[in-house]
Amino acid sequence: MYASFKGNIDEKLSDRIILEVNNIGYEIYLPESEIEVLKENQEIKIFTYLQVREDDMKLFGFLSRETLEFFKKLISVSGVGPKVALGIISNISASDMCIAIATENIAALKSVPGIGPKMAQKIVFELKDKILKDQMTDIKTKTSKVMLVNSNVKEAITALQVLGYTEKQVKEVMNRIAINDDSVENIIRKVLKEMQNM
Repeated sequence: MYASFKGNIDEKLSDRIILEVNNIGYEIYLPESEIEVLKENQEIKIFTYLQVREDDMKLFGFLSRETLEFFKKLISVSGVGPKVALGIISNISASDMCIAIATENIAALKSVPGIGPKMAQKIVFELKDKILKDQMTDIKTKTSKVMLVNSNVKEAITALQVLGYTEKQVKEVMNRIAINDDSVENIIRKVLKEMQNM
C-alpha cells in the first residue's frame, strides 16, 4: 500500500522516526543502525512495509530497497516478527546475513542478538533456497547485461573503423566516456561527439 515516503525527519527516537510528508507526520520504525546515521530535519526517502493487524497498524522503514526486501524474507520465517527482524538487521547487514544463510553458517547467525540455535536453523532452512535463487537471478542479469554491452561495443568499433578510425583511437575515446546499456548507435554517437571535442 505504501511503497515509500520522501520527507523531512521531524523527530528521532530510539526505535523510530517521525517523518513529515506534506504536513503529515508518519511514525516509522527503523533498524537502530539506520536511525543512528540520520539527523533531524534531514530530507530522506524511506522504503516501507505496512504491517496490518486487527487492532494495530505499523510502518517499518529502510534506507534501501534491498534491506526492505531482506526484511520481507525474514518475516516470512515462522516465529520472526517485524520487531525481531528489525533487531537482526540492526546487528548484521543484509549482505552478511545472506552469506551466512547461503553457507549455512549457524555460528554466525547465533552471534546475532535475538537469534538462538533453533531460530538460526529455522532461518537457514526456510530462506536458503530463496536467497540462492535470488543470487543466481542477479548474477544472470548482470552477466547478460555485460555480454550485451560487450557485443554492442564490438559492433560500434567495427562501424567506426569503416568510417576511417583505428581501433586504438576508438578504444582510447571509449575509455573516457560512460557506456552502460547503450545501443550500438548511441555508442557511435558518443564516440564521434567526443572525437569532435578533442
